[in-house]
Amino acid sequence: MALEQVKGFNLAQVIEFYGKNSRTRDRTFLMYYDDEGIMREISYGAFLDYSLVYGRMIHAIRKEKGKLDARRFHVGFFMQNTPESVFLLGGCAFTNSTLVGINNAQMGKQLAVDVKNTDIEVLFVDEIAQPKTNRTFLETLVDAHRQWSLGDLYPGFIIARRRQAQRHPGEIKTIEEMVERYRDQPFSPVPLDENNTGVIIFTSGTTGAPKGIEVLWKKVFDVGAVSTALLRFTEKDVGYVCMPLNHSNSLYLTMMPALLNGAKVMLRRRFSAGNFVEDITRSGATVWNSVGDPVSYVLSRVGPEADYSHLPLRIVISTGTNAANRAAFTRIFGLEIFAEAYGSTEVGAIAMVTPDTPDYSVGRVLGGKDVRILHEDTGAECHVAIMDKDGNIRNFNEAVGEIVVSQASLGNSAFSGYYNLPAESAERVDRHGFYHMGDIGAIEERDGGRYVIFLGRTGTDRLRNKGENFSTASVEEVIRRYPAVLNCAVIGIPRVDSTENDNPVYVLEVADPAAFDIRRFHDYCLRAVPAHALPGYVRLIRDLPRTDTHKIKKSVLMRDFIERTPATDSDESDRLYEIGKDGIREFLTEDFRAEMDRCVDPLIRARFIAATRRGDIFRPAPE
Repeated sequence: MALEQVKGFNLAQVIEFYGKNSRTRDRTFLMYYDDEGIMREISYGAFLDYSLVYGRMIHAIRKEKGKLDARRFHVGFFMQNTPESVFLLGGCAFTNSTLVGINNAQMGKQLAVDVKNTDIEVLFVDEIAQPKTNRTFLETLVDAHRQWSLGDLYPGFIIARRRQAQRHPGEIKTIEEMVERYRDQPFSPVPLDENNTGVIIFTSGTTGAPKGIEVLWKKVFDVGAVSTALLRFTEKDVGYVCMPLNHSNSLYLTMMPALLNGAKVMLRRRFSAGNFVEDITRSGATVWNSVGDPVSYVLSRVGPEADYSHLPLRIVISTGTNAANRAAFTRIFGLEIFAEAYGSTEVGAIAMVTPDTPDYSVGRVLGGKDVRILHEDTGAECHVAIMDKDGNIRNFNEAVGEIVVSQASLGNSAFSGYYNLPAESAERVDRHGFYHMGDIGAIEERDGGRYVIFLGRTGTDRLRNKGENFSTASVEEVIRRYPAVLNCAVIGIPRVDSTENDNPVYVLEVADPAAFDIRRFHDYCLRAVPAHALPGYVRLIRDLPRTDTHKIKKSVLMRDFIERTPATDSDESDRLYEIGKDGIREFLTEDFRAEMDRCVDPLIRARFIAATRRGDIFRPAPE
């Protein structure tokens, strides 16, 4: 195993080892399509050279800002999967700096908040079109600065990947220009401190703003080593990365194990179902990391009768893919295994689907991980789940609680905090040293293994959709700006076709639900809300339920969820609309019953029961 050659190294030493070693320096590390669509390759030797060039640039900027000796220096990137984003990782490793990935879907005020809250000192920005907007990434950033100010970051320390094809801001320099500016400045790599933060990855925040998870340099190495073991990664493998590099899914599961093993990576700017088969064919990819939705998109694209078992793809590792899609994908592509991982950016993977994992579980607890279920109110450890023959939890009230994991059992992958949020960091780890996942679930013991059953999120302020975590508070802030909305609440219900994703439901308080222009409101959302946070349903009511202190009672809205009855069908003060790929339609009793009947997966049914705290939402199965 190539990993054995670099054990005990830090990331800078790994890059240097493979870049200088006579056996590996000419080996391809990155494959990617250039701006003209031509496949290009970058060797390990060239990657070392680029990392040092970027390191020189970062070092010079640190010097220019008077921060050569500062313990922290944050380098941001707001771009899709490009070689430049990987070079920045190398440059940060050689300067003991921290790489901060800004969510590719971010825009407006929240974009400005994310940049400022993480104290980014220099920000590298893509120049191409930002999906689902009418602007480039750079234009989105400039707009955020004009409305909410990025302070002294703009314009001198905003650096474009390349010049925009049209209307490039004259005050914004490009990477090429900055590299040329600092070409002759002296630079010696700075010894890497493994206990410093290497990467900051955003997740949703419970108080509105997303939180930056601190990933220490030693953890960056550790997650790559763990993934190497889980995926049996070797130097002969080729990883396929099309999920965003600013997320842990790509960094933890493919980029780091490939780099630690001296393997290849095919880098695509963003996921494309239409190009998936061609990419796997051209690159010879053997490993793909994904989340649930892209898997279903590929399956829809190729069709159920397709046979691509001749391709070299041997393993897929995903989060949130249901058992039926795992089986279909495995058959069509002839996989050795479709691995489903359960965990989080904060702690990495703690459970993984194995061939003997039951369909209702998200995975067997990994060896050495101390995972438990605690009662939400008392904190006492819950009973082991007892399952019936159909995969339902028989002792639901005694077995279901919050999923936690011992920090001590995580080693170098232990949670190290949220940047500049000491109170929220402290809340996630209890006095017994257990990290609280923020998820509801249960554990079944069978055949000597412990299997995690995921049922949803704790609370109502953190949702996940299309592989993205987001805060309901930030979406609610955008909705409240719409003139006809008096107040609002965003809740999430399980998707009937996913074991992980939430379906956002916007509940709007409006003066006249029957007269509200739902299509005009949806057009506003398309312009103002990131794609992963767009609604699956919009409910219009005259009065949101409130406590005596006028706080919105989301628990009541969760119990109502999307239920329709003949009484609500005729109630002009309570309207519900489904927002689907075929457009917008009013959602009535027969639609509700049909949607609930689609929930045949016991795990998804259990998620609905856990989310709504109701056991009466499904019709009894026919005799």
